[in-house]
Amino acid sequence: MPTLPKSSKKKAMTLMPLELRSLPHRRLEAWKWTDVQGRVSDGQKGLSVSALPHFDLPEGVSVSEVDGDDLRTDTPMADLARQLGGKVWQIDIADGQVAGTVSIGNLMKGHSRIRINISKGAKLNLIEHYAGEAGAFSNLDLTIKMGKGAQLSRVIIHDDPADHVRVATTHISAWAEAQITQHVLSFGGALSRLETRLAAMGRTVNATLNGAYLLSDKRHADMTSYIDLTSEDCTIRQSVKGVVTDKARGVFQGKFHVRRPAQHTDAEMRHDALMLSDSSEIRSKPELEIYADDVACAHGNTLGQLDESALFYMRQRGIPAAQARALLTEAFLAEAFDDMADEDLQESLLGKVRAWLG
Repeated sequence: MPTLPKSSKKKAMTLMPLELRSLPHRRLEAWKWTDVQGRVSDGQKGLSVSALPHFDLPEGVSVSEVDGDDLRTDTPMADLARQLGGKVWQIDIADGQVAGTVSIGNLMKGHSRIRINISKGAKLNLIEHYAGEAGAFSNLDLTIKMGKGAQLSRVIIHDDPADHVRVATTHISAWAEAQITQHVLSFGGALSRLETRLAAMGRTVNATLNGAYLLSDKRHADMTSYIDLTSEDCTIRQSVKGVVTDKARGVFQGKFHVRRPAQHTDAEMRHDALMLSDSSEIRSKPELEIYADDVACAHGNTLGQLDESALFYMRQRGIPAAQARALLTEAFLAEAFDDMADEDLQESLLGKVRAWLG
């Protein structure tokens, strides 16, 4: 390709649409392994439009459309959603309400802004389905506010087409005694980033944030989390499992930020991944930033292949090689979903894992 003169390069950059210039790129430290700007093209479906999510709501729960001018979040994709996503879709769960299950879907393309308020002592099950339109772009900015003693059980199922680009950013603010469980299953896309940002604002917040990604072909999945601990006696458990093959790329970035008042924090983070081909790639960056002096915090990270001795043992007992590999891989991934309270939903997720392995 011929090299453009300097003046032509400058002009080309000047003419880049605002939507593209606003996308994060690899020169930003937090996005160096997930270059959204480099993957999205001018005129890509959904880049400049708002999206209309579909909500499946239980009795006693409704959704309203609000201006959301007070909704300010601090990520580049959230800023873009504020510019292009239109109004905010808001769900309010009243004090002490046991709301049942809210499902969010139809996030096919475009920008969406959703806010969920879970008031004091309320309980909510939240299921999000991400399955976009071929060749399109999706951007979700989800904000969840949890009052004292609120409980949230959240499940994300992500299965986009191989040429879909998706970013979904969730900001959770949790006050005293709030409880959160989150399970994510992602099969990636052309490029995807599922980011969870949790601010533990009150004492004794308890959170479990688990997930798994399974990637083949040239798919890309980024699971990023930032846990900001500001109060005492919080407990955080995070376990992310990954399996990549072919020329797929997996990314895990996790950070515990323990501020000085957050004494007696008990936080553990693990990322474990299997690389099933020499051409696959995994980038991992677990971090601890600790300013309190009476805490128990740890992180771990492993990358490897299937245990050859276990494969040999199973082959010796008449199990075909492909089936043995699938069984070992399923057992490895299933640990991320062992603690799910809903056994039917757990089996549904594991069924999707088995289908992928098959």
